[in-house]
Amino acid sequence: MQGMKPSKRTLGTIAAKLTAPETRFYAFVAFFMIVFFTGGGSRDDIQSLLLLRPFTILFCAYALTVKATEQWKGRTYPLFIAGALLVLMILQLIPLPPSIWIAMPGRQIFADIANIAGIEQPWRPLTLSPSRTLNSLFSLAVPIAAMMLYLNLDREYRKRAVPLIVILCAISALWAILQIVGPARGPLYIYRITNFGTGVGLFANRNHQAVVLTAGIVMLGWYAASLKPRVKQATLKFYGSMATILVFVPLIFLTGSRAGLLLMVPALILALFFIYVGDYNADRFHRRDRPHRRKTNLFSRRGLILVISLVVITGIAVSSVLLSRSLAFDRLLDVNKVDELRLQLLPTLFAMLKDYFPWGSGFGSFEHVYKIYEPLNLLNLSYLNQAHNDWLQFLIEGGVSALLIAICAFLWFAFHLFRLAKNWRGSGQSKYRALMCAMVILFFLAASIGDYPLRVPSIMAIFAVLISVFNDSVRSVQRHDINQL
Repeated sequence: MQGMKPSKRTLGTIAAKLTAPETRFYAFVAFFMIVFFTGGGSRDDIQSLLLLRPFTILFCAYALTVKATEQWKGRTYPLFIAGALLVLMILQLIPLPPSIWIAMPGRQIFADIANIAGIEQPWRPLTLSPSRTLNSLFSLAVPIAAMMLYLNLDREYRKRAVPLIVILCAISALWAILQIVGPARGPLYIYRITNFGTGVGLFANRNHQAVVLTAGIVMLGWYAASLKPRVKQATLKFYGSMATILVFVPLIFLTGSRAGLLLMVPALILALFFIYVGDYNADRFHRRDRPHRRKTNLFSRRGLILVISLVVITGIAVSSVLLSRSLAFDRLLDVNKVDELRLQLLPTLFAMLKDYFPWGSGFGSFEHVYKIYEPLNLLNLSYLNQAHNDWLQFLIEGGVSALLIAICAFLWFAFHLFRLAKNWRGSGQSKYRALMCAMVILFFLAASIGDYPLRVPSIMAIFAVLISVFNDSVRSVQRHDINQL
């Protein structure tokens, strides 16, 4: 028995280290590093998923093992939304009796094929593509793990979540620069199916890289403005953030993404807004004993930074259009076959939505189901793996259940925006953190109108964490406590 004591003591030491606040943060960092370098594509046949998904399950298990119950209170609603989607996908995979399955909308054609072939009707799950629905089920592990790992962070470490995402966005930007200056099909392109010759960074699709860069601009503007002069290396961090924004701008042009170009304008406006109202060099602006200086604050250091930033960003944008291969600007003015296809596809998407409502066709089944509806005039050598309108595809695949989950999510988001607006005055700088998160969330949702960024694991992880940060920030605003996060 005496020999057992050192072992118990050792196990206790290991358990203490695994549950330590810094260990939980290191796990959060490690998870995001793995997701960014292995989860930059939306396809289900990406080989790196063989590495990402087992690790994600392990991170989920770790997050539950070290779960800090007190810290989770009042912060789990986004996790419940993801859990509701998880349950819905599981239900779609449960086999149903033939009589029930055939009675569902859009299933009769499969029953007719089985009858013609003389095959007895088997028990089938609701989804028309069980393997793809199972893939969608596993893909949800990424945002769930991201949220749980974040919820376990102590207050001090939560402040580092957004800067970590910004750093990873900057790494993707640096990776894109190396891709642009290197060979068009060089080894820096991580994925087999990608936009070769453009700066896609750590992603497979240039649109997804561009959307993340625009989100990075907003986050950088907020981060630079959130620094107080007394913060260690505040000046270096502030001007480093500004310089990074100036790198992101031409890269968005060079990606050739129109979604990125359209979102870049409001992203820059928001970044400059945060810089102007932020804490960095804001003491003179906020002093009550010098109200007359408000009239001349445009010529203060704050105003000078704002004006110089506007001039430099405008100059870089103009130079990108005039002196470089500005693919995004050219594509914005040019309606090509892909754009025509997306417009022509809308009637087909609405027909699919009508035919499979209210139960849906099953998450991930769009590619297979679309072949039933594909018009003859749209047949070509390429194929459509996504609807390029994630709002409609979500409803086609999930039906009325997915619609109810989406309504619950949007009502929660709208309610939090209302709480933010109601408590805007006198709530300190935490309101800007909440606004930053809300705008980036809206950017991703807007990009989903013509694309599918939220089917990419790394973007899902960013989205999940920013929703959690948004929730914490609004709670902080409501309590008028800028140190809540």
